[in-house]
Amino acid sequence: MLKNTRLVVAALAAIALVLGGLIYRDVFVGTKNAGTTLNLYSVGRRTVTSSVTGTGNLVPMQQANVSFKVSGSLTEIDIRVGDHVAAGQVLAKIDPTTYQNALASAQANLALTQANLQSAETPLTQAQITQLRNNLANAQQQYNDTVAQVNLTNTQDANQVTTDQNQLTADQQALTFNSAYQAAKQTLTSDQATLQTAINQFQADGCNSQTYPYSGPCVADFSAVSSDQTKVNSDQVAVNGYATQVNADQAKLNLDTVKQQTDKTSGQRSINSAAASVTSAQDTLNTQTEAKPNQILSAQASMASAQVAVQTAQQNVTNTTLVAPMDGVVNSINGVVGETAITGSGTTSEAPGSQAPLPTSGASSAFMVIGNISGLEVVIPFAESDASKLAVNQDTQVTFDAVPSLTISGHVVAVASAAIVQSGVVNYYATVALNQTNAALKQGMTSNATVTVSKATNAVVVPNLAITRLAGQAYVNVYVGGKEVQTAIQTGVVGDQFTEITGGLSEGAEVVIPTLRVSGSGGTNRFNGGGVRIGGGG
Repeated sequence: MLKNTRLVVAALAAIALVLGGLIYRDVFVGTKNAGTTLNLYSVGRRTVTSSVTGTGNLVPMQQANVSFKVSGSLTEIDIRVGDHVAAGQVLAKIDPTTYQNALASAQANLALTQANLQSAETPLTQAQITQLRNNLANAQQQYNDTVAQVNLTNTQDANQVTTDQNQLTADQQALTFNSAYQAAKQTLTSDQATLQTAINQFQADGCNSQTYPYSGPCVADFSAVSSDQTKVNSDQVAVNGYATQVNADQAKLNLDTVKQQTDKTSGQRSINSAAASVTSAQDTLNTQTEAKPNQILSAQASMASAQVAVQTAQQNVTNTTLVAPMDGVVNSINGVVGETAITGSGTTSEAPGSQAPLPTSGASSAFMVIGNISGLEVVIPFAESDASKLAVNQDTQVTFDAVPSLTISGHVVAVASAAIVQSGVVNYYATVALNQTNAALKQGMTSNATVTVSKATNAVVVPNLAITRLAGQAYVNVYVGGKEVQTAIQTGVVGDQFTEITGGLSEGAEVVIPTLRVSGSGGTNRFNGGGVRIGGGG
């Protein structure tokens, strides 16, 4: 299938070549009977150039959209449109009061953070540290004194309890060997038994069911119980009388034992309190004299933030004065004194390869526009087919609609690598630097550039009219021996009128310039010689 396709293509190409030759013969050469006049060109050498053209605008070599970086009320504008300004020159000012107040506040906050950092790094003076150490020593002494006092009190209480216990033991022993006491106890025991017998008889006689005054045998039973009870009470008083000292000793022992426990608890509480005071004094000394890395880092971070705030506030105060970023001419001013100047959003789109601005029809939103017109450049949109031929440093001739008699040479600085599409048309901007200036030129003037994209010097050339192309191959008709011989050639630079010949044709050969057939006698016309002859090498 592929082989058949190639055969078909080859056949069609052969047919096209034959038809082209026939058409060329019929239109330009004619028949032997037509009486055609030939226009001949003697192949010579000359310079051939190829160029592309475009129309753009003159722009300053550098332009800046200048705006305040802070907003505020305009208090002065020191220049006018058209004035020349130098880099650093004051252009305008806004009211700085708000920003000066902010700066003062930021400076005060910085001073506070610096004090906090110093406090974190060096918390106390030497005198304050000495005082804290004295407090610790006093707390330690107070603790020692408390421990000593508590120990003394506990010892005294223990001794007193021991004394009370010994006294009680002695008095109990003396009471044990007191015969009168023992006799009184026996009498008490005997009388208590007699009383119990009387009570039992009282109950046996059923006297519990009667109330005083009793009757019958209960009268005698009640009398006996009352009498026996009186004896027991009297005996108990006698026994208690002998045990009074022992009871007093026991009461004193009980009281001193309670005091011992109370003093021990209270003393331990005092010791704990004194120990806590020592710990507190030690902690205070440590926390006030030892460096705290986290606290220092936090203080350092706060101070760094405050320093940035001061720098920002200072920059804002500085920004209330607008200065020229470069030497140039003021192109526009947007604002008057009393109006509020806002931070501008105008930025400059740079032309390829330079700081020249791209031409734009839109007005800048910047407060001022300054252009450096010490040098001018031409920024031109080229069609994509022409842009592909452009290269840096190509020679250019520029003319100006406003100054028709002026032509200035220049060179291509750069060509944009990205296209700009407007209304469906694809263009590439190129920047052309002028090789000289002229007082008649003004920013924004329409400029026409002719860029030499290729050039061949001392080249063998033929007129473009002599060349025909069939199936991609270039041909000329060479006049040899009174006949036209179709000859294939290789071409180089194609100029507006001439084309460089790089192969297939030698200098001095005569080629036929095709013309339409006209009636008349036969003959030959030569350009620039013996008729109409195009000069060889011209």
